[in-house]
Amino acid sequence: MSSLRRLIETIQKSKRVLVGTHIDPDCDGICAALVCGYLVHYYKGRKPVLYCSSPIPSKFHFLMGNWKFVRRIPDFDLLIAVDSAGISRVFPHVDEPMREGLISKSIVNIDHHRSNNAFGRVSIVDEHASSTCEILYRIFKRLHIKINRFVADNLYCGLYSDTGGFVYPNTSKKALKIATELVGLGVKPTSLVKRLNVKTLAGTLLLSEVLRTIEIKHGIGSMYLTQKMLRKSRGEMVDSENFVSFLQAIGGVRVSLFLREERHGTRVSLRSDGIIDVDRLARRYGGGGHRLAAGLRMQHNITTAKEKMFSALLKEMRRKA
Repeated sequence: MSSLRRLIETIQKSKRVLVGTHIDPDCDGICAALVCGYLVHYYKGRKPVLYCSSPIPSKFHFLMGNWKFVRRIPDFDLLIAVDSAGISRVFPHVDEPMREGLISKSIVNIDHHRSNNAFGRVSIVDEHASSTCEILYRIFKRLHIKINRFVADNLYCGLYSDTGGFVYPNTSKKALKIATELVGLGVKPTSLVKRLNVKTLAGTLLLSEVLRTIEIKHGIGSMYLTQKMLRKSRGEMVDSENFVSFLQAIGGVRVSLFLREERHGTRVSLRSDGIIDVDRLARRYGGGGHRLAAGLRMQHNITTAKEKMFSALLKEMRRKA
């Protein structure tokens, strides 16, 4: 039985469907959840519950229409997890016994991360896809489901965001073709992109604080964000989502290391121009992602996390030299 047939049969047999995306959601994860919500509604005639353990950033609210996300885990018999390499990305704050109970339920896994561990009874994972929204576009086409404007806008925004505006290395011929077809369905890129890229004054002030921390050594560019910076600028953590691209744009930087201080540890973002596989490195610390872009969390303060990650990156670069 094909994975798509099992997907539809699983949806139709389920009574309480939950669509979940990962902690600290990005545009692709949010848009993929909204599109899956529509997919479930198409086959069942009623909406599923959308779930995310983190708040949905206000800059993405315009994409949601009359949908909303809950932050408490409701009762469900089917979970459709999108853009999440592991079940712990969807349920990061539950203890192990509860997580085991959640895993025992029916799960559909739709994702594009290479670090995905193929969890779930139905796993639709393509590490070569630019985004989870690209996979969902193909699902809609293969199932001959008409793509309305709501779905088209969300698919386009997921594609646009995860390809960095169609300039990241994951920008493929397929991704560009899909974007073109979505424009043909009525998507207005100019207005969508303007809303996706809108900057707040607080976010801009936060960026100026972070850029002052830049250091470049041995081809590794690093910078960091502290809670003190957030308070000073009155910015939000979501404002920093694309800050790491400023590092990678600097001449001579082969690998970028961006550290963000959280209340209980440090969030680390890694980027590479191909000299090393940052996904492989991130997996050693419980993280993951893609060969050129990955992330992880460390239970260390930001100074210790920086020392450990810089040392690990330098070791990898020297091994590849």
